[in-house]
Amino acid sequence: MSAGLRSKIILALASIILVPIIIVVLALLLIQFNVIQISALQDINLSSITLQAPGKSTEELATLTITLVCIYFISLVGMVVAVSKVLSDFLLLPLKELNYAAERIGSGEFDFKIRYNKDNEFGKLCREFEDMKDKLYMTSSKQSIYENSRKELIASITHDLKTPLTSIIGYVEGLQDGVVTNPETVQNYLNVIHDKSQRLDHLIDDLFTFTQLELEKFTVNVTETSMKSMLTEYSTTKIREYQSNEKVSFIVGDPIHEANLDVDEFRIGQVLENLISNAEKYTKTYIKLYTTVDEYHYNIFVEDDGIGIAKEDLPFIFDYFYQCDKARETKRKGTGLGLAICKQLVEAHKGRIYVRSELDKGTIFKISLKLK
Repeated sequence: MSAGLRSKIILALASIILVPIIIVVLALLLIQFNVIQISALQDINLSSITLQAPGKSTEELATLTITLVCIYFISLVGMVVAVSKVLSDFLLLPLKELNYAAERIGSGEFDFKIRYNKDNEFGKLCREFEDMKDKLYMTSSKQSIYENSRKELIASITHDLKTPLTSIIGYVEGLQDGVVTNPETVQNYLNVIHDKSQRLDHLIDDLFTFTQLELEKFTVNVTETSMKSMLTEYSTTKIREYQSNEKVSFIVGDPIHEANLDVDEFRIGQVLENLISNAEKYTKTYIKLYTTVDEYHYNIFVEDDGIGIAKEDLPFIFDYFYQCDKARETKRKGTGLGLAICKQLVEAHKGRIYVRSELDKGTIFKISLKLK
C-alpha cells in the first residue's frame, strides 16, 4: 500500500471518530449560549474541561447525557455513511472496474476501455492494467498469427515433401520396370531424381535447423577458416551444378578475397545455399557470388537479376513464415523459413545480413562478417 493511500484511509477513520466528538462539543457550546433552547438544559456552564449544572436534578442531567449521546451517535452514523460513500468511490469503483476487465480478458475479450482514470493510486493502477491488457492483446494477436503460420507451414511442407517424393517414386518405378532403356533418357531420369533428392535434402536441413532454433538447442561450431579456400570450393561445386542449366548462369566474381575468420563452414554454406536457392526461384539470367573486404568486415554478396522484392515486403522478409510470393507471382512457393534461418545463422556468427532490391531489376543479399 502506498503512503498516499495509507494516509487517506487513516484520515477517513480518524474523521469517523473525531467529527462526532467535535459535533457534541459544538452542541454543548450552543446549549450554553442558549443558541439551542432546551428548557431542561438551561443554565448549563461549560468550562474548559468541567460541566457545571447548578440546581439541576438528576433527571435533567440524564436528559443532557442522552441528548449528547444521541447527537454523538447520529453524527457517528452520518460520518460512517459519508466515509463509506467516499471509500466506495475511491476503492470499490476502481476494483469493480478491474474485476470486470479481468473477467473480459479471461474470456478472451480485449476490445474495451477501463473507464476509471482519476489521478490517484487506483487511477494509476487502472492505467497500468490497461497497458497490460493492450500488451496481452498484441501478444495474443501475434500468437494467433504465429499459429496460423505454423499450420500453413505444415501444409506447405507436406506439399513440398510429397511433390518431389512422388516424382522420385515415379521415375524410379519407370527405371525398375524397364520402360526406359535409352541411355540418354535413363540419364535424364537419374538427373531428375538427383535434383528432387537435393530439394528434399535442402528442405529437411531447413526444418532441422528451425527445430533446433525453436528448442534453443542450436549451436555453431566455429574454427579458423580460410574464406578464400572455403568459398572457392563452394563456388566450384555450384558452377558444376549450373552447367546443365540452360536458363540461369552461376557467376563467381574475381577475385575471391582472402581472410581467416572463425566460422562454422557448414552453417555458412547453409546460408549461401538458401540465398542461392532463393535467387534461383526469381532470377532471369544469372546468379552471382562475389566478395569485398573493408576495414572491419568481410562481405559476401549473392546477386540476381530477377523480379525483385516489393518495397513494402523488404522489412519483413527475414521474419519466420513471411512470404511475399503472392505479390511476386512466383512459380514455386516457399515455406517462409529460408531467409529467417539465414538471418539467425549469420547473427550466430556475430554478423549481419542485408538486402537491397528493386522490382524488375534484381536483388542483392550481403553477408557481413567481422574481421579478426
